[in-house]
Amino acid sequence: MQITFDQVSHMYGKGTPFERLALKEISLTIPSGSFVGIIGQTGSGKSTLIQHLNGLLAPTSGRILLDDVVITPSQRLPHTRRRDIGLVFQYPEHQLFEETVAKDVSFGPLNFDLPAEMVESRTRESLEIVGLDYDLIKDRSPFQLSGGQMRRVAIAGVLAMQPKVLVLDEPTAGLDPAGRKAILEGIHRIHREQRLTTLLVTHSMEEAARYADYLLVMSDGQVALQGAPGEVFMQAELLKQLSLDVPETVAMVSRLNERLPDDQHLPTSLFREDDLIDHLRKRLSVPKER
Repeated sequence: MQITFDQVSHMYGKGTPFERLALKEISLTIPSGSFVGIIGQTGSGKSTLIQHLNGLLAPTSGRILLDDVVITPSQRLPHTRRRDIGLVFQYPEHQLFEETVAKDVSFGPLNFDLPAEMVESRTRESLEIVGLDYDLIKDRSPFQLSGGQMRRVAIAGVLAMQPKVLVLDEPTAGLDPAGRKAILEGIHRIHREQRLTTLLVTHSMEEAARYADYLLVMSDGQVALQGAPGEVFMQAELLKQLSLDVPETVAMVSRLNERLPDDQHLPTSLFREDDLIDHLRKRLSVPKER
């Protein structure tokens, strides 16, 4: 699903003493099938931007196009199309509420009056997509699971709706590095296999570098930078002005190139950790670990 923001602004508390312009005439297009990383400091407008996609917020001005659906200040996202947008909030386990895992994951499809057989099939498939065994976990209380498992169950509940767009608002917040990687690797695999349009809000430049094929850098309610990761990471000084750092891989390549002769410089396109390691192994003739 292609997403277009056309001169979209959003104001909180309009007409009150607490009036605040959170988005300022945002115009951008996200091609169908993209994996977009949305980066920026707290208060930059990231969460406000994504909450327009499933009808939680309406634009104060401008319009949003989700393929053939148009959202304006007076025209909301139709209820029947909300299933197309799957939104995973920060700390998604807080969205859990049912007495069993199966009931929690199946709640969304049941709410759209899907046949019971289809609901069970989607529930089983969604749990297995996030790496959980349906038969082992379906009757357990979600609140007796580990933090990482609870988060996977919450994401499975969104996937059970079979959305065309997956929107994730810092889904790995509070997890340890291994837990973060496991969740994001699973999401990236789902993105590829189901050909979703995926938007990932993150504070981590490393996560953005590893998974996104396009980046939006938000600042003060506007898009300060956008483009392919390599293009954005080349703007190190501007990122610093926005209180953001380049990924450690980019900083490492920069430091190494300061010490290497010009004809031996490392490519600046090596912003993904795996790509940098592979390049250095080849240059140093070090075999891959088995």
